[in-house]
Amino acid sequence: MLDLMRKHARSWFIQIALFAVILVFVFWGIGSFSEDKGNRIATVNNQHITISEYRETYENLLKRYQDVYKNDLSEKLISQLNLKEMALEGLIERALLIQEAERLDLKVTQEELKESIMNHPAFQKDGGFNHYQYMNLLRYNRMTPEDFEASQKRDLLIKKVEGVVKDTAKISDKEALDIYTLEDESVNIEFVRLTAPSFTDKAKVSDEETKDYFLKHKEKYQIPAKVNVQYLSFNPKNYESKVEITEENINDYYQMNKEKFTLPEKIQARHILIKSLPDDDSESVKKAGKKAENILSEIQKGADFATLARAYSDDPSGKKGGELGYIERRNLMGQIREAISSLKAGEVSPIIKSPFGFHILKIEKVLNPRTIPLKDVRLQIVSLLRQEMAQELADEKAEDVNAMIIEGGNLKKLASNIKTDLHETGLFAIGESIKELGRNKPFSDAAFSLKKDEISQAIKSSGVNYILQVIERVEPRIPELHEVKDRVKKDVQNEKGNAMAKAKAEKLAEELRMGRKWEHLISENKLRVEETGFFRRGDSNIPNIGYSEEIKEYAFSLTPNNPYADRVFHTNDTYFIVKLKSKKDGDKEKFNLVKDRLKKALIEQKKEEIFQAWINSLKARAEIVKDLSHIR
Repeated sequence: MLDLMRKHARSWFIQIALFAVILVFVFWGIGSFSEDKGNRIATVNNQHITISEYRETYENLLKRYQDVYKNDLSEKLISQLNLKEMALEGLIERALLIQEAERLDLKVTQEELKESIMNHPAFQKDGGFNHYQYMNLLRYNRMTPEDFEASQKRDLLIKKVEGVVKDTAKISDKEALDIYTLEDESVNIEFVRLTAPSFTDKAKVSDEETKDYFLKHKEKYQIPAKVNVQYLSFNPKNYESKVEITEENINDYYQMNKEKFTLPEKIQARHILIKSLPDDDSESVKKAGKKAENILSEIQKGADFATLARAYSDDPSGKKGGELGYIERRNLMGQIREAISSLKAGEVSPIIKSPFGFHILKIEKVLNPRTIPLKDVRLQIVSLLRQEMAQELADEKAEDVNAMIIEGGNLKKLASNIKTDLHETGLFAIGESIKELGRNKPFSDAAFSLKKDEISQAIKSSGVNYILQVIERVEPRIPELHEVKDRVKKDVQNEKGNAMAKAKAEKLAEELRMGRKWEHLISENKLRVEETGFFRRGDSNIPNIGYSEEIKEYAFSLTPNNPYADRVFHTNDTYFIVKLKSKKDGDKEKFNLVKDRLKKALIEQKKEEIFQAWINSLKARAEIVKDLSHIR
């Protein structure tokens, strides 16, 4: 029988908890910068960072990105993300911050350390700190409490340094107003689009041009390498019938994962909303607030909540008397959750203000948190255990077969000996769909890393283990022109169409700069004028155009006296000529409605900018020596 604890160590709860602990060390590690840990990879003001500390930090950082990108985290992407350099820079910054904390004589008390650990999410159970869970998770992650507590103490010290620096950030009302006015400014532009495809049909392409283009762009038409693979498959689904699950297994799983089977508190509530949005003028907001006060007064006098909800609520639930059904209190908006946190069944909330307006809630019933009895989740647990155990059986079988592989072996013969089906893909290229497997990147990557007749180690993709052998490899080649002539001719046509569209657009733009009237130019060339409607700087897309930072930047630089952009804009296969139609300044009267929220966001942004600038100044003044040979 499989070891139950090993399976539980892989369960979603333990994995999440471990990940929460691991994140503590992504950049800060558990090392102490002691020189005896190995060779140095960097020195920061005579303080040494060792290779082992760097490797530990890099591995933790890599794991974090693997959890995000999954199978898409290739060596190329790792290089593009600069993860190796990022890990080293993180350690350097950490060293500088600790040194600065010592210079400023900042300390972390035992009480602060205790509170930090007691409130750490990974060690919480049933709403409080769980010492068994704390010790178990540290033990599983091969940490001692002393290591973890020392790391936490350093993290708290670093946070104190950050606080000292970031607390200098200030935003005045004038700064906030200037930024708001700039961001609230909007423009409406007219534009003409000339698309390459509309010129392509007019482009004539000769055989000579096709041949010449092919000779200059041969690599573009290269036929990629292909491989044909035989493979063994170890799918957990095929092992589920071999799994044996005891009542002890089921009970242990239930006891170790009780939080998974605990239903949170729910409330049955009714709701009245008097809508008032942040962009409304102050008079409208006052009217909405007064209306909410009158409704609450009626309720307090004994009026029926449901009747008032049907008559006055702006929320869709008003038609049903404000009935929201059963909802989790924790899922409600912050202001509402806080306001009704202590309400009991039958009680009505005070008026609650939110970005959506004024709310009044009535609690009809309260369902306290409860743990679902084992008998009600037994089948669910059996299914989960069956999947976990089947996965482990499949993994073990793949490992056993892996051990039988010898250099120069034959997968077909091995499959016959162990009485396992052998599958064959047929020829496929990188990125192509594979017969019976679809697009399977780990499988494809493994296949193309093998030489002909070479057998792979077991690889896993979506829970299925595979062992591969390449039985045929076709190398990439440049085709003859006759094999791709139609494709080449089409490419030449597209290129010519694009050039014609660009030339036409630039000619029209030049005429505008020379003083030709927009209306005359449009009429003479039978062009269609389109309009974006008003948009702001912060909008991600320009209406009717799409994403174009260049057009957006130019649009806000145009004025009534200078309405034409002095250039043509190109996105995908389309060229744009743009003209300012109208511009609206930011609405200063609405500033007061969003001032506090805006200042808070701007201060957070400014804090980060100040802190990063300060870190950069520390680096500039510090004596930092790196040995990058260890991370190439």
